[in-house]
Amino acid sequence: MYTLYTDKQEIFECSISLEGASVKNSQARLIVETDHLNLLFKGTINESGKCTIPIKRLKNLIDESSTGQIRLEVIADDTYFTPWESKFNVKTAKKLTVEVATQSNKVTLKESAPTVTVKTTQQPIVPKHDNS
Repeated sequence: MYTLYTDKQEIFECSISLEGASVKNSQARLIVETDHLNLLFKGTINESGKCTIPIKRLKNLIDESSTGQIRLEVIADDTYFTPWESKFNVKTAKKLTVEVATQSNKVTLKESAPTVTVKTTQQPIVPKHDNS
């Protein structure tokens, strides 16, 4: 199964050998088919038969965990070939998972008001006698 990614560009590469047709005038394309969408990516074939097809980021085009069929199509001298076909799935290359361990709505406030200490010294009260 071939894997496509939503968040990174890829390059599909393969080697092609043609008999009876010119590689120079050939075309290559990659078809991505899902139940709801078909995408076509055009590529190039160099003189030695190396096929290169850039696949752009699929974000906002295909959802993660989508599946379908992917196939390589080659057109050489008015002849159409499908030399490779596979099922595919879509993944995200970079993922971030956040797990909250605990959640507490309790708020603890510690009062930090200044403290005042009052010291009093009491003088003994001496009763006054009236000596009149």
